[in-house]
Amino acid sequence: MEHEKFIKGLEKEHAMIEKAFKKLEPIIENKDIRDTAYVLKIIEQLKTILINHLRDEDNKFYPAMRQKAIELKQDALLPALDIFIDGMKDISKNIFDFLSRYENEKAITADETGFINGIIAIRAALMKRISTEEKTLYYIYKAYHNL
Repeated sequence: MEHEKFIKGLEKEHAMIEKAFKKLEPIIENKDIRDTAYVLKIIEQLKTILINHLRDEDNKFYPAMRQKAIELKQDALLPALDIFIDGMKDISKNIFDFLSRYENEKAITADETGFINGIIAIRAALMKRISTEEKTLYYIYKAYHNL
């Protein structure tokens, strides 16, 4: 039950990330920010979700996956896990650099185009990553734990 609750929590956080980006779609489509305070509120929600999610993946999910792959002598999975881990470090750095650059309304309004382009880039990176994790690693994790 513990493993099931954990993976469902990660999947729920993925859904919350997707929902936050859905709320930002009007500014992405229109290339215009009408309510900076609202956008900043969504960005803060996204930041909180990502901090918790990435902590759980870095500290629990990936180490557990590596350990299980080693226990089951699935050595071929280890390089793939390393690629996922390294890739997420790069994505995380880009996201948190972006979030720190646009941490208040003034910073957003001073560079709306850069902000919107940044949102587009991090959304693309995260949506691709979420899809890949859920279709591969989460599937393997569930198989490892008979979920």
